[in-house]
Amino acid sequence: MTIARNLVPFLMVLLSASGGEKQKAGDLLWSFETGGMVRSSPAIGSDGTVYVGSTDHKVYALDGKTGKKKWEFATGGDVLSSPAVGVDDTIYVGSEDKKVYALNGKTGKMKWAFQAGDRIFSSPAIDGNETIYFGSMDDKVYAVDGLTGIKKWEFKVGDGIGSSPALGRDGSVFVGSLDKKLYALKGRTGEKKWEFAAGARIGSSPAIGVGGTVFVGSDDDKLYALDGKTGKKKWAFATKGDIESSPGVGSGGTVFIGSEDMSVYAVDGQTGLKQWSFKTGMAVRSSPAVGADGVIYVGSEDKKLYALDGKTGHRKWAFATKGLVDSSPVIGASGILYVGSSDKKVYAIACDSSGLAPSAWPSFGQNSTRARHLDFSRIKFPYLHLGD
Repeated sequence: MTIARNLVPFLMVLLSASGGEKQKAGDLLWSFETGGMVRSSPAIGSDGTVYVGSTDHKVYALDGKTGKKKWEFATGGDVLSSPAVGVDDTIYVGSEDKKVYALNGKTGKMKWAFQAGDRIFSSPAIDGNETIYFGSMDDKVYAVDGLTGIKKWEFKVGDGIGSSPALGRDGSVFVGSLDKKLYALKGRTGEKKWEFAAGARIGSSPAIGVGGTVFVGSDDDKLYALDGKTGKKKWAFATKGDIESSPGVGSGGTVFIGSEDMSVYAVDGQTGLKQWSFKTGMAVRSSPAVGADGVIYVGSEDKKLYALDGKTGHRKWAFATKGLVDSSPVIGASGILYVGSSDKKVYAIACDSSGLAPSAWPSFGQNSTRARHLDFSRIKFPYLHLGD
């Protein structure tokens, strides 16, 4: 009997190692604790490394499978900006110390730092030429050479910029401002193409549909669809709260957005008509991520990460943290979802999605690297046309 009892723990270890205890969707795989709130949204490198910032003034590189820390880099301020991963795995990230940093993704060693005039909440966007675009609370949009850190141009707006730029297929840079406007700029020169005035500040970051439609939220409680070439409003969808969340676009063209009215919405991308809504316990500032299987993942200030059926809005499962989930989730190709929380932790959660949906803009930052340059080779075209 004693021998049999002693064999039980050993057999359980063997069973676990052989895959007998299979993780199900919504299960915690690992967590990593930083020294401050994690409101930054994680990005994934080419080798599966997870990069994320914290209010402890640091940027972290974590092993995506185990959560083990690879390196950390200290800035001079809170890191609310989300890292973006360049083609050579250079990490670009902004800090409240008024700087954007370029870091070696393997070692964390600084390549260069660019000094702006005020805090940087905006997350960098990267084009095919490794030009870095970002906004600052000094009321400017910057274009910086990603290899050298040398400024190419700057564009002055009417107030600070917390919104992160989105890059169009033609090289246009779309970015919102606290001056209540969304701007379209020429990527090469910074020349203004058009501006659109909303009814309140724009902290939401734009998303771009296959047909070139630009989707963005505003604190006037509305989600807007704008013609990417002209800035003309196509439609506006009204919620009952500020929209700081950024849109995610599904493979069928549905736009998913969170609102401070404690709801997540699914909106028809062509008509602006509501398809469904899901009520959470508190405001939703996290940006939805659309899985390859159509599941929607989004955080809430009710301290939970939700998985919702993309067609119906019904809850599939929820994962509870001990803090607000303003961080926007990202999905790795191996079916692991990563998200931060104000409880100081980064979480890796099992999910059934084998990566992001093959759509124009399935998550904050457009893809798992948060690089924000459109890759149309991976997009399915269910009904949208490319002519507008």
